[in-house]
Amino acid sequence: MKKRGYLLFLLFLLPISSSAEHFFVAVLKKRTGYTEQIMISKTKLGHLTTPVVKAWKEGYRITDISHSPRRWSLVLSKGTNIKRQLYIHYRLISDFENAVQQYMKKGYEISNVENGVGEWVAVLEKGNRFKKSKMIVTRQQAEAEAYIHRETKKGYRLIDIEAAEGYWVILFAKNTDNTTQTYAISENWKSLEKVIRSHWKAGDRIVALEYGDNYWFSIYTQKKYSPAELYIRRHNYNIFRNSIRKYWKEGYRITDLAEGRK
Repeated sequence: MKKRGYLLFLLFLLPISSSAEHFFVAVLKKRTGYTEQIMISKTKLGHLTTPVVKAWKEGYRITDISHSPRRWSLVLSKGTNIKRQLYIHYRLISDFENAVQQYMKKGYEISNVENGVGEWVAVLEKGNRFKKSKMIVTRQQAEAEAYIHRETKKGYRLIDIEAAEGYWVILFAKNTDNTTQTYAISENWKSLEKVIRSHWKAGDRIVALEYGDNYWFSIYTQKKYSPAELYIRRHNYNIFRNSIRKYWKEGYRITDLAEGRK
């Protein structure tokens, strides 16, 4: 009986241990052009509608979206020059692709893609942040890398990537402020930190971090100037939010949100 009770105790602890491995990441920079920022966090996607519409009316625009277990997080910024914005979500990747293409035919550019609890989400906008954006969906990592190589040669730049549900969804655009661009795939966070330090030493800055398919995918660019940049990594969401507020007061602004498990 004692042995059985001990095993039940271990099983009870397993979800807690698994949850404890998860962490939140934010990349912050100075000189982004964003004058103000807020974060909206809700457990369900549908609960974002009311606060986002309110923020839009106040002049904020979505500049990043992230999903982690039991939480959707949105970063909204002022000073973007985005004239009009919306977000859509679909469960089937085919429906998602079709809807994105329909909006792009109406003159919208796609700026963010995210997957969570079976929902594919895209942020679309009209303004001058990106031009000639495109979305490519593929099944294999090797194919994704081949697309990145091909589109980069055509003058496109990576602006976002999402690996989920057996798909790689890659966003490209022209007329970004990224002059040169490289990317790396790391097996774990420790390896990723070494890659980041190496790029910082070369004067590069982070475009995006993404965890998916059990790997970290990171994108870097070299600009005409290298603004101050840092990242925050926290296991507790409340501490994570408090750390962000601290850096907001120092003039930093979030340029990317991510979450991972290793």
